[in-house]
Amino acid sequence: MPRSRGRETAEEILKAAQELFYIKGYENASTREISKKVGISKAALYHHFKNKEEILFRICLQAADELVNNMKQAIERNIHSGKPLKEQLTDVLVEYAKTYMKNENFNKILLHDIEYLPEDKKQIIHQKEKENVHQLRNFIESLMAQGSFRKLNSTVVTFSIIASLHWLYFWYKPTGPLSLTEVVEEMADLFLKGLKNQEAG
Repeated sequence: MPRSRGRETAEEILKAAQELFYIKGYENASTREISKKVGISKAALYHHFKNKEEILFRICLQAADELVNNMKQAIERNIHSGKPLKEQLTDVLVEYAKTYMKNENFNKILLHDIEYLPEDKKQIIHQKEKENVHQLRNFIESLMAQGSFRKLNSTVVTFSIIASLHWLYFWYKPTGPLSLTEVVEEMADLFLKGLKNQEAG
């Protein structure tokens, strides 16, 4: 099998597994169902992944890597850009939110099915999540050092922002009156200005 075709098949297996894990849960989805959905034999599936656990791990790792890399790119293009503060913060948060929200299968799997991974693999995913927190916190601390943000506990600020973005998964509806970008713009404005009406004194 040509290498490129092998990669395509592996991606098809991961995609099919994501869908089945989302619908049935990791525990109830079988490798037989995954291989049937892809249109290959179980033996062919095991040529790419040694077991269902490895498939789950690859799905989680893929999602975690994408979150880390996309936020990293957003921070790098903003940190020394000289753009207005709200524009910088909005761009970083929109990039993260779009990555997080674009595939609900990833989110459910990261939130729930990761518990089926053995501790060593689970720690790899958690380390990726920590990396994401650290790079956002470093960005926030750089803005504090520049005087753009007032001095607050950077850990509290970082986790408040991340928690707000993660909760979008539970309440945001693409069919609603606001686009995801518009929602995140409101969130950025809230973080920058707070709730107090400055004209009210």
